[in-house]
Amino acid sequence: MTLRPPIGILGGTFDPIHIGHLRPAIEAREALGLAEVRLLPNHIPPHRANPFCSSEQRLAMVRLAAAENPGFVVDERELKRDTPSWTIDTLMELRSELPDTPLCFLM
Repeated sequence: MTLRPPIGILGGTFDPIHIGHLRPAIEAREALGLAEVRLLPNHIPPHRANPFCSSEQRLAMVRLAAAENPGFVVDERELKRDTPSWTIDTLMELRSELPDTPLCFLM
């Protein structure tokens, strides 16, 4: 088995997405040689009240941020769930989809 280059995973409410999210992700991408950083806006945060902005508005903001940062990719999977966005569910899905890709969970 040949491993592919690692990818970074950064989830959050992103209400709004800001430099405090982006700068550490940029630094991690560069320091770890990540092939990409996936930004995963969640739909129903399990740890706080509902976001001020709608899921559609937050997705639009994340798309704009990704467009300005090479190697950033928007992953909408958590927005399509009707349940809280538990990280373990997302990581299990990604592991199933990308069995030969190291996943770097960014916090």
